[in-house]
Amino acid sequence: MENDELVREVQRLRETLNEIMKTFAIISQMAQAYLRLLNVYAEYGGVGIDVVIPEIKNDPIAREIVRILFDLKKANISEITRELRGRRGKASRNTVRSKIKKLEQLGIVVEANGERGIRRWRWN
Repeated sequence: MENDELVREVQRLRETLNEIMKTFAIISQMAQAYLRLLNVYAEYGGVGIDVVIPEIKNDPIAREIVRILFDLKKANISEITRELRGRRGKASRNTVRSKIKKLEQLGIVVEANGERGIRRWRWN
């Protein structure tokens, strides 16, 4: 009887060890990705939005909107437009609205709770 219990206990320990090894493999992959990111940061002095979000690589206005939302945490169309004008020299609410819609469809920005029914967006 003791022998059977010992066999079951060894089997349970093996299963636990296998689970730990799987978890360690996942953590190891994450660490490698993080180290690659640190190497890019060290080599180039920063990680650009287009590296993190390649879908907007060729859209300078969308990239700047994402930067603005990253800086402001959340903002409405008028706030984004005002900030975009300050950074780029010109901007229209219609352009910002269409870019926000595109960024929402890509899952890059999401609508955040606004005050008094004002729609706001934030970086996802």
